[in-house]
Amino acid sequence: MAAGGGIHEASTIAHPGGILPARLVGCASASDHRRSQRGRVALSPRRRLHLEASSSHAITDVVLEFATDAKTCGESTDRVVPDDFAVGPTVVAHWTWDLRRTGALPPGTTIAWRWIVRDDSGAELVTPDRTIVIDDTQYDWRETTAGPLRLHWYSGDSSFARDLLEAGEEALQTIRHATGIVYEGEIRAYVYADASAMQSATLFAPAWSGGLAFPEHRAVLTAIAPSELEWGRRAMAHELTHVVIGHYTFSCLDSTPPWVSEGLAMYAEGEAEEWTEAVLEDAIRDNSLLPVRALSQIFSNDPDLANLSYAQSRSLVAFLIEAYGPEEMLRLLDEFRAGTPEDRALDRVYGFDRDGLEAAWREHIGAPPAPAVEGPGARPTITAYPTFAPLVGVPLAATSTPAPTPSATPEPAPRPGPCAGPAALAAVGLALAWLPRSPRRW
Repeated sequence: MAAGGGIHEASTIAHPGGILPARLVGCASASDHRRSQRGRVALSPRRRLHLEASSSHAITDVVLEFATDAKTCGESTDRVVPDDFAVGPTVVAHWTWDLRRTGALPPGTTIAWRWIVRDDSGAELVTPDRTIVIDDTQYDWRETTAGPLRLHWYSGDSSFARDLLEAGEEALQTIRHATGIVYEGEIRAYVYADASAMQSATLFAPAWSGGLAFPEHRAVLTAIAPSELEWGRRAMAHELTHVVIGHYTFSCLDSTPPWVSEGLAMYAEGEAEEWTEAVLEDAIRDNSLLPVRALSQIFSNDPDLANLSYAQSRSLVAFLIEAYGPEEMLRLLDEFRAGTPEDRALDRVYGFDRDGLEAAWREHIGAPPAPAVEGPGARPTITAYPTFAPLVGVPLAATSTPAPTPSATPEPAPRPGPCAGPAALAAVGLALAWLPRSPRRW
């Protein structure tokens, strides 16, 4: 910064309703009085960052640096150059962060930003870091904690919240015993009273969704009414497991397949439900089990195939944990975190690829061998089934699960569509599959 002059600035953040208060104005000099700021703002699909700066020389460059507190792959700070200012001694610049293009942020996310301004004399101003926390201010949240879990809820009494915390703690304990992962840090869980309320807090949640996990943000959103506590306990365990496993395997190379992430999430729910056992028994009897290789893809939107995909995923994960132990499961997750392809990862840890896994698992559950494949080096044909096209712009690591709906005729409960991980969807965002509705659903 040049002595005797310098660049002066005022910085604000605004939402579509207008500029928010409490943004400081100051100038950078030896007697700089400014301080970092931390405020709270309501959920909004757009955030507008605004700058006014002046100098005794022409201001030629303005750059905005911003970031969230999410775990990131590579550089965590983004830089943008606003194109709406004119070079001169006084500039007004702004940049609008459109979450409809970049992906929704869960409540509790911290956003930090600063401006870098330069003039033609070589002077430079770096504004103090400013931070805000995104809140859902529509509800009067209550808060309670247990271990790493911080639960936010507004409907139901304290015993309801304690039950959900207990379910979360049990899930973390199950994951610890199954994989050896001891989760460190905090997980924020927001419990909405119904699915429409939860969906209003996001930009891309489909109408059937009743839960979302944001592993990189260490956050979970669920729709659990006090009357749906039994379902809610499983939902909390399932989504927390996605956060724990997704956070552990997070990397630029993560290759965790859907059957592992979904199988672990179902395993953490507790004892297998009757519908999973019934679906698996029917497939064994009819010799209609899906190839393990098919479970490495996004799960089907066909309700029967989706049910079978989730039932098999749980059974496969349970087999690996119970037959080979948690140490080997942790090694497998380490391989996926390093980006190791699935067959190579399985071979390094267990000594077999997906075909070998399928043979050992089928023998374990009393199923007939997989159909023979003709020709040297041939692979089993993967069952073809449709999935929805990916939705571009959905936050990469957020996973969706359907909300429970009453049904007059009990049926096997369909499982969620693919809670797909970064490896499968790195180029396009989250691909969502249609999930059928039933008495007990995600």
